[in-house]
Formats: sequence, structure tokens, C-alpha cells
Amino acid sequence: MKFQNIHIGSLIKTEVKHRGMTFTEFAKRIGIQKQNVERKIFKKQGLNTDLLIQISELLNFDFFKYFQNNYSQLQGEVKATLTVEINGKKQDKEFRFVFDKNDTKMEGN
Repeated sequence: MKFQNIHIGSLIKTEVKHRGMTFTEFAKRIGIQKQNVERKIFKKQGLNTDLLIQISELLNFDFFKYFQNNYSQLQGEVKATLTVEINGKKQDKEFRFVFDKNDTKMEGN
């Protein structure tokens, strides 16, 4: 059985942003200090399962699906935030990639 490398911390960070939750609020609700959230969560490739359950419940998002055997065939939705600079002004742009068995489409706003 072969598993893909998954950087769960960056997936969590993307979902927190998507939900419009501040990093301060997120840190407080999972019981860590805001200055530690980047190092202890967002930069981690792996997390303790109890912590991942707590984060999944808080964000109402099943992060465990990324570790399921059949998930290696990318289906569903992947969200990414990209910082772009337009006329000297930086903006975060969110993209949503939707993968299906037969076609792929990308949506951005």
C-alpha cells in the first residue's frame, strides 16, 4: 500500500482562512497561544490524532479523508490560497480545484 505525502498543517491553514476565522480565534478555540499556531499547527506535516479530531470538529471539516486509501485518486475539491501582487498591491486569491473522474475544472474569485 502506498500513501501520498500530505502536509496536513497547510490544509488546515487553508480551511481556517476559507472559514473566515482569524488565527487568534482558531488558536484560542484549540487551546494554544496565537504565536504558536503557525509552528505547532500550520507548519506541521503530521499531527496527533486527538488534535486533528478537535480541529476537524471545530472547523466542521473531515481532515481524515486525506488519509483514506482511495483518496490517492484525487477526486472532490481542493482549495488553495495564492497571494498575488497587482499594481504593487498584494491580494489573497482563493482557488478551488474540482476533480471528477472524467474532467477537471478550476474556479477562482
